Amino acid sequence: MTLTPRVLLDTSIAQLRTLAAFLAEEMGEYGQRSDAANLEARACKELLLTISVLIQTLQAARYVVTEDGAEVGRCANCDEI
Repeated sequence: MTLTPRVLLDTSIAQLRTLAAFLAEEMGEYGQRSDAANLEARACKELLLTISVLIQTLQAARYVVTEDGAEVGRCANCDEI
């Protein structure tokens, strides 16, 4: 089975959403722990924010990538990058 760019984007977005949900749950648990977990909570928060930006970027990429993998507005036979 060959993955199309759209399927790969959709799969990646779904997996990142799952990871984000897990991290959000972990952040809730850090609030109930001692101050020793502050570094872990901070790292978790930064990772969650980064994943959120990445999800938005991948969602925007859906509108640029067509089913056959050619970019919208570009010639599929062009060698230019």
